[in-house]
Amino acid sequence: MKIIAVMSQKGGIGKTMTAASIAYILGEEKGKKVLAVDADQQGNMSMLYGRFEPEGAGLPELLEKHRTVGGTWKTADAIQTTQYGNIDIIPCNGYLMRTNMNLLLIEKEDQILRFSAAMLEVQDAYDYCIVDCGLLMDMAVTNVLVAADMVILPVKVGGFELEAIENMQEQVEDLRGLNPEIRTKVLMTMRQKNQTSLQVEEWLHTSLRYDCFDTAVRRSIVAEKATMAKMPLPKFSRGCTVTQDYRRVADELLKEVEG
Repeated sequence: MKIIAVMSQKGGIGKTMTAASIAYILGEEKGKKVLAVDADQQGNMSMLYGRFEPEGAGLPELLEKHRTVGGTWKTADAIQTTQYGNIDIIPCNGYLMRTNMNLLLIEKEDQILRFSAAMLEVQDAYDYCIVDCGLLMDMAVTNVLVAADMVILPVKVGGFELEAIENMQEQVEDLRGLNPEIRTKVLMTMRQKNQTSLQVEEWLHTSLRYDCFDTAVRRSIVAEKATMAKMPLPKFSRGCTVTQDYRRVADELLKEVEG
């Protein structure tokens, strides 16, 4: 099982829609067995897959109560099916904030290795694990990144967004001692066909600092409508331009990961 995390420290750039779309395309269109994981306390990925419960169980219990850390939970206990046959999910809600606080108080080495240990139980059951990370480098996200094979970094045009990418690159480097195989790949999202967008896109591709997807995801009101409908974009609109872009992103990902 390959673990792909999607993270940005800036909101409003299509982070969750990117994670949900890639998970959907890999599972429903490419025939891969996919485990979606919501690691954002807002629970937006859970909402898109119809499994958000404000009082429900999911990632918080997996990190705090798994049997590898003395609890009674197995990884399978936190996994829920979705309406899509090839996609299961570990949902999340606001209780993840409490989990982050609790893990910070634990002065043990395993406090950032819990997600890795839990995923070992299901590594043969899935081809891909796609994780929608929160905006902060908190304990839950750190757990995910320590286990991740790749971190997709969405970015749109704007100075602060590019600065966030630089910060993320530095933070991932800090984790390389625990996860030497981790790598990052930048994905330009919400691209508009104007001179500024094209210049930033060209700069990203020519900069030696960043490994980028060849595909840029275009901006479309359809993506916002899919969010309002609480559906993965490729399910909401199979033929829209943004869905087509995400299909190309998924193809790039498969080619890179599977060779």
